[in-house]
Amino acid sequence: MKKVIISTDSPADITAELAEKYSVAVCPLHVILNGEDKLDGVNITPDAIIDNYKQTKALPSTSAIPVGEYSEKFAELTADGSSVVHISLSSGVSSSHRNAVIAAEEFDDVYVVDSMLLTTAMSILVIKAAHMAESGMAAQDIAKELEVLREKVDTSFVLDNLEFLAKGGRCSAVAALGANILGIRPSLEMRDGKLGVCKKYRGKIEKVQLQYVNERLEAMGETDDEIAFMTYSPADMAQVNELAKVVEASGKFTEVVIAPAGCTITSHCGPNCVGIIALKK
Repeated sequence: MKKVIISTDSPADITAELAEKYSVAVCPLHVILNGEDKLDGVNITPDAIIDNYKQTKALPSTSAIPVGEYSEKFAELTADGSSVVHISLSSGVSSSHRNAVIAAEEFDDVYVVDSMLLTTAMSILVIKAAHMAESGMAAQDIAKELEVLREKVDTSFVLDNLEFLAKGGRCSAVAALGANILGIRPSLEMRDGKLGVCKKYRGKIEKVQLQYVNERLEAMGETDDEIAFMTYSPADMAQVNELAKVVEASGKFTEVVIAPAGCTITSHCGPNCVGIIALKK
């Protein structure tokens, strides 16, 4: 039986523990901060991005993984004859997927799946893929199954404000200013591989986050009960832990993993962003 290795892009925000448990290879995106080219999760952290912004009001830019870096990684992973299933960041938000596809053309048994997702929503696919590989499923079949499963991942989060999105050019400064003056806390969700606003909350962020979690749990309906992620950018951990307890108390999941968002999500969403991400039936 041919060994299948699962790999993914760093914006999957898979925890170190889960990456080790499932032997997942992670390809880091580039983060350019103050003119220095860093690697997401390798030599730059979300806290460093927030600290730098507080001091300079400057945000980093993120860039896709080049074709050559994917080629090197795929060559390394297939050197012993293994197959690879690579789960990429959504093609709707990054050209990393396209670059991975181009690199995969050099290999006979590397399959690139467009997750059409980001952050720990990708990690859900990674875990499912790892289970399939452990059961002996072939890489090509795993890739096909993931294209079905990706449609069932419920991916959303709620922002504290629009400041970082505006700075990054993802929304206008006027819209951000208006939202902040009115105390609007937007909730975003993935639709067809892209982010869109699904609801606008108002009020103190702690109450908004609790309302968001309860509403998303109800809206999910029946779920795959294996795992849910409580994902957060640099935030009040006491609040994050309380929100995770609400998810646990719902009884919908065997395990709730509290997972910090990486540099990519933090760069665009800013601090105090939380999301609950799970797989629907």
